[in-house]
Amino acid sequence: MVEVSERSLYLTLLLTFSAGVLVGWQANRQRRKYLDWKKRRLHTKLLETQKKLDLS
Repeated sequence: MVEVSERSLYLTLLLTFSAGVLVGWQANRQRRKYLDWKKRRLHTKLLETQKKLDLS
């Protein structure tokens, strides 16, 4: 088995953790963008439906 130094182990662990945080942060941003888009779309549909109901 290959001997791994403690410093490289900690560096690898830090890099892996940082990558996970970054990916999670970006995924959360995308999720919020999607939810905002969905909310705007549903609001627009609601306004259109209310307008149709008012006209009939």
